[in-house]
Amino acid sequence: MQNRAMEVLNEILQVRADVSEEGEKLYNSWLQYDIRGPYQDSAQNLANYMAFRQKDMRHLQEELIPWGVSSLGRLEVDVMGTLNAVTKTLSLVAGSELEDESIDYRSMKTFENRYNLLNKHTDEIFGAGSDDRNTHILVTMPTEAANNKEMVSDLIEAGMDMARINCAHDDESVWKKMIENIREASKESGRNCQILIDISGPKIRIKNLLTSKRNPKLQVGEKFLLSNQEAMTLSNGIEIAINTTVPEVLSNVDKGQLVKLDDGHIEAEVVEIRDAGLVCETVKTVKENGVKVKTEKGINFPDLDIRLSVLTEKDYVDLKFAAANADVIAFSFIKSDEDIATIEAALEKELTEEKAELPVVAKIETAEAIDNIPSIIASGSARRPFGVMVARGDLAVEIGYERLSEIQEELLWICEAAHVPVIWATQVLESLVKSGIPTRSEISDVVAGSRAECIMLNKGDYIVSGVNAVDDILKKFENHHHKKTSMLRALNIAEQQFQ
Repeated sequence: MQNRAMEVLNEILQVRADVSEEGEKLYNSWLQYDIRGPYQDSAQNLANYMAFRQKDMRHLQEELIPWGVSSLGRLEVDVMGTLNAVTKTLSLVAGSELEDESIDYRSMKTFENRYNLLNKHTDEIFGAGSDDRNTHILVTMPTEAANNKEMVSDLIEAGMDMARINCAHDDESVWKKMIENIREASKESGRNCQILIDISGPKIRIKNLLTSKRNPKLQVGEKFLLSNQEAMTLSNGIEIAINTTVPEVLSNVDKGQLVKLDDGHIEAEVVEIRDAGLVCETVKTVKENGVKVKTEKGINFPDLDIRLSVLTEKDYVDLKFAAANADVIAFSFIKSDEDIATIEAALEKELTEEKAELPVVAKIETAEAIDNIPSIIASGSARRPFGVMVARGDLAVEIGYERLSEIQEELLWICEAAHVPVIWATQVLESLVKSGIPTRSEISDVVAGSRAECIMLNKGDYIVSGVNAVDDILKKFENHHHKKTSMLRALNIAEQQFQ
């Protein structure tokens, strides 16, 4: 047994050396972002974590368990500190003196400081949270919030910690009234409620709908026109035509490619290309009797690598308002560190000196963003407090529902290693919020989301009940569980950083 302990010690020493070397290389590649002092330790820890997770560690984890040593499944918050502690313990078990005297147990204060970095960064974005739960609650404001302060007060009393204003809907006059009601209701309740303004970005949406149907539903086998024209017409055999907010994208779509509408509720295939646009045939709908087509719903082309600026002309206008009124600004469809640079340049023009370090949240909703998440976090956190929103609706449409569960777990681990707070978004308690009756799977989704620093609810007639439910579930569950211990197979995202 002593010989086996020595073999495992040598393996963990090699792992530690590799992580130190590879992590330092990755961190040095991020120095171009001019990372601010307070975030440098977190960026180094993220780099070390990516270096650690590029290899499959399951066999090592199994080797450690019989010795009663940490299985390394919870090293996110302090990678090198955990590796040092494990190495030190194994050296004592093996009766071997370590040549490197720097490998020792971290002090409890050091461990707590690393752990508290995530809490500190969370507070910078969400403000002081509830005393009896760790996870914050973010709620998308309906238009009604502009004229109904009582509803806003009810949401804050129910447990809302942050209100989201979505720039894809309404206008500045409505947003101003929402903000007034949120600020007043927050002050009256004595509960902090931050305001997040969400810049809508280059999302492709249904702009207009033309139909000869009384109830414009699309069913499997039915054709519709995705028009590139502002003035649409219906041809024989087609009863629904829609156009898009970004018509130039359609010129890049080929016959046979997949088109998804409304977060994938409708799937179609391009069967014909005409001067007027694309004829698409519906191949799948989430409801057996079809799905109603609605304006402002998203359009996704999973087979197409769409290159659009992260900020549209409308976004630059909206950003002026957000810079003056938001506690936090969220940006959609972040794909790379280049997008972060574009956003930083825009913020530099709009933010006053007093608000120069206004927090930013990056919405992750594409496969490209997943591949680039380490550099997105490093560049995004370089200048200001930074968070990540896992926008599971668009993300699922882009990468497929089969991969979503795996990817959202990886994002949680990576963000924890980066000491960056995560918002768990899209369709949380959707049935309860819209109909007043939750499904069992929705309750489980809230429990899964409790590993993030914030859960987001979208608007609906029963939104107050939804906030109450999330608040109650979180308070009960967090007494039993915090974050997650995981197995340690290699992460594809990590492997790509070192190729």
